[in-house]
Amino acid sequence: MITMPEIFNLEPLNISLEKLGLFFIIILLTYVIRFVVLHIIEKKLIALTKKTSNEFDDLLVHASKAPIGYLILLHGFYIAVFSLQLPETIGVVNIAVIVKNVYILVLSFILLYYLFKLIDVIGHFVYRATEKTENKLDDQLAPLIVKSLRTFVITLGILFILNNFGYNIASLLAGLGIGGLAFALAAQDTVSNLFGSFTIFSDKPFHMGDWIKIGDFEGTVEEVGFRSTRIRRFDQAQVTVPNSQFIKNGVVNYSAMKKRRIKFNLGVTYDTTAAQMREVVEGIKQIIKEDHRFDHTFDMVHFTDFGDFSLNIFVYCFTKTTVWDEYLTVREEFHLSIMQMLEEMGVEIAFPSQTVYVEKG
Repeated sequence: MITMPEIFNLEPLNISLEKLGLFFIIILLTYVIRFVVLHIIEKKLIALTKKTSNEFDDLLVHASKAPIGYLILLHGFYIAVFSLQLPETIGVVNIAVIVKNVYILVLSFILLYYLFKLIDVIGHFVYRATEKTENKLDDQLAPLIVKSLRTFVITLGILFILNNFGYNIASLLAGLGIGGLAFALAAQDTVSNLFGSFTIFSDKPFHMGDWIKIGDFEGTVEEVGFRSTRIRRFDQAQVTVPNSQFIKNGVVNYSAMKKRRIKFNLGVTYDTTAAQMREVVEGIKQIIKEDHRFDHTFDMVHFTDFGDFSLNIFVYCFTKTTVWDEYLTVREEFHLSIMQMLEEMGVEIAFPSQTVYVEKG
């Protein structure tokens, strides 16, 4: 008949019933300690942080709660496994090395998880800061900062794990440096685009939603990334422009206009008298002056040329609005006012024509 001690006495691992009982007691105590610590954090620390006006401590405590619980479980299980007094090796299997490596690996993941939670806290304040600014590019910059921090943390985590697993980090980084030269040569465009993105975020030549023109591309800015910028053309097609183009080419930002120009030549027929021409010029100036929608700091209306088929009047002025639809409305009403004035004066608008005179012999 097999007794209980014989069932639980694992001969290959040399685990007795007493050791197994101690193992489960430590596991139970671990869960109890974890419950007590998390209860203190939730009921005491969180209650204390709510009394302060600082939001940082609230977010920090919430971010630390889960990682602390995982750390308690990890160390509790590690102590419990250590209490079993396992042999260092069983055959070709090195038990001590396996336990150590598993401990380091799990600890690394917990620390990475905790750093990710802290990055979320930093990201919260970055997002809050961008909301206070009128610059819409900051809204695009915030997620890029968070992603960069996470990439940096992951890189450090991988190096930490490799170092603890016995890899020579110095020689590894040296090898990466030699290979990085060839990689850098192959990735010149990527580096150029990266510097282009820094130029966009530092100089701020445009904001999200602005109407811009870069090279042959024209439209509204939808998204700015580290590599490229997405522009929605007016035919609704999306164009992806490499950020390096913003270093090589000038950017025309139509949304940054403070006022919008109206410029054209008005041609009247040669039947127009000098007195009528003076009256037409002064009448156009008066239309601009009496309309509050025009910018009155600068405008020009002059009789400039004797054209091939018309007497030309140069009109140059600005509207206060830069919105396209409103601008077109002001321009339309301006043209109609000029037409009505010419009709009342009996002055005709010229069109391309040619008069042939036949001389009698």
